[in-house]
Amino acid sequence: MKRLFAVVLAALLFALSALPAYAAPNHQPDFEPSSEFIYLYNMDTGEVIYEKNADKPAYPASLVKIMTCILALENTPDLGVPTVYPNYVQDYLYNYGRNYGSVSLAGMYAGEEMPMKDLLYGLMLRSGNETAMIIANHVVGGSANDPANQAKFVEMMNKRAKELGAVSTNFVNPNGLFDPQQVTTARDMAAITRHAVSLPGFMEIVSTAGYSAAPTNKNPEGLEWATTIQMQVPGTTYYYPYLKGVKSGTLPQSGRCLVSTATKDGFTYLLVTMGGPYLDSTGKVLEGRSDYEDHQRIYDWVFDSFKVKMLVAKNRALAEVPLRLNTEKDHIQLVTADNFTYLVPKDLDPATGVVMNFEVPEAVEAPITKGDAIGWVSLMLYNEEVGRVQLLAAESVEASRILVIWEQVKAVVASFWFKFAVIFLVLLVVLYTLLMIARNRHRRNRRKSLYKPKRRI
Repeated sequence: MKRLFAVVLAALLFALSALPAYAAPNHQPDFEPSSEFIYLYNMDTGEVIYEKNADKPAYPASLVKIMTCILALENTPDLGVPTVYPNYVQDYLYNYGRNYGSVSLAGMYAGEEMPMKDLLYGLMLRSGNETAMIIANHVVGGSANDPANQAKFVEMMNKRAKELGAVSTNFVNPNGLFDPQQVTTARDMAAITRHAVSLPGFMEIVSTAGYSAAPTNKNPEGLEWATTIQMQVPGTTYYYPYLKGVKSGTLPQSGRCLVSTATKDGFTYLLVTMGGPYLDSTGKVLEGRSDYEDHQRIYDWVFDSFKVKMLVAKNRALAEVPLRLNTEKDHIQLVTADNFTYLVPKDLDPATGVVMNFEVPEAVEAPITKGDAIGWVSLMLYNEEVGRVQLLAAESVEASRILVIWEQVKAVVASFWFKFAVIFLVLLVVLYTLLMIARNRHRRNRRKSLYKPKRRI
């Protein structure tokens, strides 16, 4: 009966593991976001919840400044260090504005000295294009008024982007002013931002609604900057209480772009949108903010549609494996070592939606102690492994002394040296036998020669 139960259970487990995994998750919101490129990522579980054209090239606009901020934080140990506004930066931006239209500025003047900390607020809150170039000039070092510093900084940007996994990104400048060669993807921008939020001080900067910079040699009253992301400013039309930072950007060529994070019910999401509607067919700025609307609706959808569920409980019996060296049992039961929870759609039934793949030995040998690690079960959701749980022995099992001795005997018999010894002995016996036969034959022949009658002449 016990053997029959084990066979049935093993067959059932095999059948379950052989079932086709669920198709890749659709996870489509019940509305169509207006942004052309989207990537939604859960920062706690590492799940990609939703994406739209996430690997297609897009113009990043001022989202470029996220990388500029990363390099500043990583290469400036003292954020209080005075940083000078080079003359060539002011000349460049002045000429750019004359040729291509106005650019976003933080209100600084050539020759002005400002601490790096204040520059970072001017970079990420006010989106000052001069602050980006001042930061680049300082991080590179060397001559304080060398235009070549900008190209050197761009090299650093592209190198760091590749290191962070942004393999489809190419930066051309540190501020995001339009260049047809300056492209990224929503997935790459998420990878860059994931690193940025891990840096000390980054989230403090980008989640600030307003900032007062210290007085400088050119601005004795200091400067006041408000964030360009109205969604994190209480009292504004688009205020969203769960949202923090990170950076917005807008150009006629890129449309509305926004990277933000939002936290609710213990989970934090990172959302990248680019290519949001900005201009109509006549070139007039559209009313409303398509980027804000997309972020609020996508966050509302994910918060309402997903929850944490237990996919497998601790001490749950999931498998059996054959047991050797015990006379009372021929199988031992395996139970899970821990609970495993995961963020899944609210309508997912773990009993039917999760496929389990077992990694267990063909058999185990007694003695076994309860809690011994025997194998693993991997939990598959939508054709992807979302986690692994160790499998433990459910009970202790003693080894049979007779079976152990018998196994030892079999092991000795099957060993190379035992076989060698047997063969060696057989060869010795055969050799001895042959020698004895040869010796006896020699004696008989000798006897015959001694007792052979002599011929008479």
